[in-house]
Amino acid sequence: MTNLLFNPNGRILRNRFWQGMVIMTVLSVLVAAGSVKLGFFFGLLAYALIYPYICVYGKRFHDAGLSAWLVLVVFVVTFILSGIVGSMLNPFFMGAAEIAMQEEMTERMLAGDMAGMMEGAELLAAKLLPVTLISTVIVNAIAAIVVGMLPTQPAENKHGPVPGTDAADSFS
Repeated sequence: MTNLLFNPNGRILRNRFWQGMVIMTVLSVLVAAGSVKLGFFFGLLAYALIYPYICVYGKRFHDAGLSAWLVLVVFVVTFILSGIVGSMLNPFFMGAAEIAMQEEMTERMLAGDMAGMMEGAELLAAKLLPVTLISTVIVNAIAAIVVGMLPTQPAENKHGPVPGTDAADSFS
């Protein structure tokens, strides 16, 4: 498991990629929920998830004979997708109270009451936690499906032998 999440070198089979993505999605959901329930500083753990994501995605790109630098494209696309999915889900979870809370936050910000605005943002984030969690799962699933469906190069490439063969460590 350590090799899967913390070693960026080599190649991985699709099933190991899916295993890594399930683990990373669960961790991302826990961090997102924890940041809302336990505070901003808990949310900083999201930065600790960047490297394991790079390792899992990077090895899958390696398996397809591509550069792991494509992980940057995945990060940009998932950031954009998160905004799109979140804005699509918000109307289902935002009622009159949440809209009023958002308007009050804007008024407080314009009045220079940043502490009041941040307090409102924390309350609104708690009310919209389902949107955050659902969008995290949806965006991770979309990215994983796209990258996971890349074809494995059938022969050894510059990133190593085909995973699962005698020449490769089947646990990498």
